[in-house]
Amino acid sequence: MAGVEQPLTSKGFRFLSIGLTITLLLTILTLAYSAYENFAYISKYLYLDESPAQLSINGTHLTFSNLTVANRGVYPWSIVLAGEVLLQEVKLGSASTSEIIISPNELKRIDLTLPLDFTQVYRDYNLLKMILFNNTFASLKFVANVKLQPFIAASLKGTRVIKIGAVLDGLTFRLRNIKPLNETHVKAEIEMDFTNTSPIAINGLLYASLPSAKERNLRYAASRLEVFAQPSQHYVGHFIFTLPQDELRIGAWYGLELKFDIFDNIYEWRAAFKV
Repeated sequence: MAGVEQPLTSKGFRFLSIGLTITLLLTILTLAYSAYENFAYISKYLYLDESPAQLSINGTHLTFSNLTVANRGVYPWSIVLAGEVLLQEVKLGSASTSEIIISPNELKRIDLTLPLDFTQVYRDYNLLKMILFNNTFASLKFVANVKLQPFIAASLKGTRVIKIGAVLDGLTFRLRNIKPLNETHVKAEIEMDFTNTSPIAINGLLYASLPSAKERNLRYAASRLEVFAQPSQHYVGHFIFTLPQDELRIGAWYGLELKFDIFDNIYEWRAAFKV
């Protein structure tokens, strides 16, 4: 019995179906390749120590820069980079870029600048103490929302650690000289110095008083000292006290009572010096 030949229309649909299947498979493979290349590439440049991207902070802004990304696939893709800076649980600032489109074989540099607000830190007594006297670490948490247009989207997350040095690093008080003022009193000059190892410019008023070693509840106050130090600056200032001649004894230790007014927030502590 002779076979029945399939109609030409049926054969055409069959070949069309095979062609569409092959095209779909090639498209899927191309998409997978583009997604893998681009997502792997951006992950490498965003995460932790593998990235050549740089962090810099000037006290009012943090900049995440030198993030250069390329489209290694065959489809255009886009990226939106968002970040926030935290000191412990206190949010210092956040920002994001607009959507950046990167065409195939195109290379673009992405920078992200975040404004910093230390108001909440200054209001938190423990945090203020920490940044004044200790090295601290803030964290930059970021999210890169990547889209392989118009098919695939993913969110890549990462964290960078930022070292913040002590504002009053190496704070020291020392008696510089004692000069007679009259028959009963002297002027005592006490020097204060520190190095601002943080990226934050410090600006505040420092008040110092010296409890009497002879009379209870008696304190001698010096004129307030305006303290202003840029990052990496070594600061030296002087307090002048007017004291009775017999108030200071050679070889004795004395305690200063200090109040630092920084943006209308007060931090108090005691420091010692030797005569």
